[in-house]
Amino acid sequence: MASALLSPMVDYYNDEEELDSVDEDDDRSFRGIDSEEDTEDASETDLAKHNEDDYVEIKEQMYKDKLASLKRQLTQLQEGTLQEYQKRMKKLDQQYKERLRNADLFLQLETEQVERNHIKEKKAAVKEFDDKKVENIIWGIWVQIMI
Repeated sequence: MASALLSPMVDYYNDEEELDSVDEDDDRSFRGIDSEEDTEDASETDLAKHNEDDYVEIKEQMYKDKLASLKRQLTQLQEGTLQEYQKRMKKLDQQYKERLRNADLFLQLETEQVERNHIKEKKAAVKEFDDKKVENIIWGIWVQIMI
């Protein structure tokens, strides 16, 4: 009995079958065969690690795809074949042509206005000249009469 007090585990595992089953449990946990709870925890950890690896891989692939796309766009831009570039250039060309047309119309209007003003001033100068000429003739006649 004294030996039973010193070693309580001996009393608990008094037959060999229980000791064998304890050894099997230890072997299972050593080999990775744990309880369902331990297996779930391990699965969640593995799944999280797997998901994280997938996420990183997807992000890297997205980065590589975007980089390749940007390089392709740069090459097309340098060649002048990028569709966005061509659209913008076409729009700029249309704006340029419209501004040239507007500038030409403005020049024509201004030229016509200057020509009309010139004709008016010329007519006014001729009228003034004729008026002065008539005035001088009248003064010349008046002076002759007065003499």
